[in-house]
Formats: sequence, C-alpha cells, structure tokens
Amino acid sequence: MIGDDPFVSDTDSVLDPQDRAYVEQIDDAELRDVVVASLRRHRRPERLAAGDPMPDAVLHPADGGEPVALRSLLTGRPALLVFGSFT
Repeated sequence: MIGDDPFVSDTDSVLDPQDRAYVEQIDDAELRDVVVASLRRHRRPERLAAGDPMPDAVLHPADGGEPVALRSLLTGRPALLVFGSFT
C-alpha cells in the first residue's frame, strides 16, 4: 500500500487522486519508485492547473511558417496542447 512505502508517502503534495490510484495498484516496488520519481520530477502543482487562464505564448511552426499567437487559436472553445519529442 502506498502509505506503507516511505518513498511514496513522502510525495503527498505531488500525487493527485488519479496518480495516487495508479501508483497504489503497482505491485512491483521498483516500478512504483520509478513512477513516483517521474511524477515528483515532472508534476508541478504550483504551476498551471486545469481551468487556469492560458499564458501568452507564440507558436513557431517547425516548417518555418509564420509564428502564431496561441490566444488567436482560441475562438470560444477548449484547446489541448500536447508537448513532447517527435524525434
């Protein structure tokens, strides 16, 4: 159980309920440590959260096209940004 693992219980402020439920179902302690370490490194609860206003940003197309202000893409509908490496 997550509460019995000192490494995991040390991350209460990092684990949201969905993360906690996922981590609790991992039986392999080594894999659980890797998942929690990843959450600890990449989750930033003090940063943007769901529902926060979008920060100003400019997108620069990979093909060298004209930069686009992110806010200009929103026309009264939700937007999803996916960040990652495509190489």
